[in-house]
Amino acid sequence: MRTRIILAILAAVAIAGCSGGGGLGLGTQNNNSQATQQEIAQAATEAGLAPVEQGSLQVGLFNGNMGVPLSTSRSPLSTFAATPNGSCNNGVEYIVTVISPTQTQYETKYFYDKACVSLAKDVVALVTVNSASNESIVRTAKDYNLAGLLLSTRNTNYAITGAPLNFSAVLTGDVLIGTSSSPAVQFGHQFTVAPQSGSVYTIAANSGKVVNNGNPHINESFGHMGVLSNGTMTIDSSTNNVTFAGSHAGTFFKGPFGSLTLSSTPPFTVSGGTELGTNNVSGSVTFDKFGNIVSVSITGTLWNGDAINVTSSGTPPGVSINGSITDPSGNNVATFQVDQNGNGIITYANGQQALIIDWHVVR
Repeated sequence: MRTRIILAILAAVAIAGCSGGGGLGLGTQNNNSQATQQEIAQAATEAGLAPVEQGSLQVGLFNGNMGVPLSTSRSPLSTFAATPNGSCNNGVEYIVTVISPTQTQYETKYFYDKACVSLAKDVVALVTVNSASNESIVRTAKDYNLAGLLLSTRNTNYAITGAPLNFSAVLTGDVLIGTSSSPAVQFGHQFTVAPQSGSVYTIAANSGKVVNNGNPHINESFGHMGVLSNGTMTIDSSTNNVTFAGSHAGTFFKGPFGSLTLSSTPPFTVSGGTELGTNNVSGSVTFDKFGNIVSVSITGTLWNGDAINVTSSGTPPGVSINGSITDPSGNNVATFQVDQNGNGIITYANGQQALIIDWHVVR
């Protein structure tokens, strides 16, 4: 299955080259009848993978591979401090470069193999300490396939205020597919973390995204926004694993290509287009001390009663994330599978397939 996914993703870059690229609904109207089965399946996939995507952006603030936010120490946590700069550790390389007393660059390289030969993902984070209670991070993550071809570039800006493990963060950025210079995805995410008890912390969050699909056969934009409730983040003291859990309620939109807009500041909202409906998902995502996905367990429903189920199999760094979408009668609507970087395929009930790159359906 991995070979199949990689071959499909190779095709995705060619497609991208041709194309150039939560909370209350603000759509113009609710028009569920206009959503095709594939659009509904895309909405379900976006809903099911959103917690994994958001967790992958948050985990670096808690496992130390971007330093300890708002700490006077620029050193990484013991997990990374024990690994010499640039040396291979079970498929991961870690490099810390102190630029000045207020700036440090952290680079984490993830490989397909444990010998660190075939690069899968390169994450570079430039951390700037503006004051004792204010920090900013410019993070660039590049995903590659087994042939070394660039799949996607995710640019994320972090604005953090507060104190260590008791702070508020605003994340904004975009995703470029292949070598395109036009963002295929624009996203915003705001969350706050505060101590609850022991190694458990509460998290409150809202998020929004716009996915622009310029494929001539689609030529549409899709939007999603939502709010996290009962959110928690737990750090395992024995393994340093980080687990995010909670429930997420969101609203979906679609419209002509380029017709949807995302607010530039939180709470992040989508405007324009047609409101398709809402979803509710809940579950948990666990990452290991290096930021690799350990396990995923997410379930949910869409506005039309379709069910979403996302699980994982395998062990880090080779975890596979598997999803299924079924209608209220239990009939298959679509299935999907991605690797730990969010790259893979979705297969619809009619046998047609689409590509998922960096947690988003690119058709």
